[in-house]
Amino acid sequence: MKLNLIREEVETTNAIGYLPGTDPKAGVILLAAHVDHLGVQSDGTVMYGANDDASGVAAVLELAHALSSGKRHKRGILFAAFGAEEMGGFGSRAFAAAPPVPLGDIVANLAFEMIGAQDPKLPAGTMMMTGFERSTLGPALVERGALVAKDPYPEQNFFARSDNYQLALRGVVAHTISGWAVTPTYHSPQDTIANLDIPFMARAVQSLIGPVRWLADGDYRPDWTPGGKPGE
Repeated sequence: MKLNLIREEVETTNAIGYLPGTDPKAGVILLAAHVDHLGVQSDGTVMYGANDDASGVAAVLELAHALSSGKRHKRGILFAAFGAEEMGGFGSRAFAAAPPVPLGDIVANLAFEMIGAQDPKLPAGTMMMTGFERSTLGPALVERGALVAKDPYPEQNFFARSDNYQLALRGVVAHTISGWAVTPTYHSPQDTIANLDIPFMARAVQSLIGPVRWLADGDYRPDWTPGGKPGE
């Protein structure tokens, strides 16, 4: 049997913004989401991607707006919109391979993906953090009011299925924050703005502003828990 293979090359783009801190030695916080989705299918079906991952991009933009207001933070904050996550995380792979700051300077990475729907397994208003038990970051954020909890779908291995993983593989404490990760609109034409729970998104993102400010203004540096770092 013969197979006719056609090679097609496409370009992807990462969009990055930087909020400088007052202490260059204090490190950097990375807040990210992926800006791509599935596009237009061969039959003309439009895959809108409102939840996956326009909702995450909206979260990064809202956090950028809030964190850029007022006095400068001690730590710098990187805001990233990665390309080509759906094709294999190529945007975050490129970022991790050639970061704009040394990887050792990145204190923590929070990626946002599919935060547009409430998971029925979690308390009202709460998002899940993939790999919650793998580091000390999640409990520290919760202690300061973040509405995040453990991933209720450990069998899905979501920790290794989003952009955070490329940073985690290189030692950065990195997690993804999501809403209902198994929502019925996942990768379907019904992933539209009409199916987003905007009040849930607003409350969840607002709960992170204070904890992320605390992380950006202090000396706390999260660590991997025993066995939590990928590859251990």
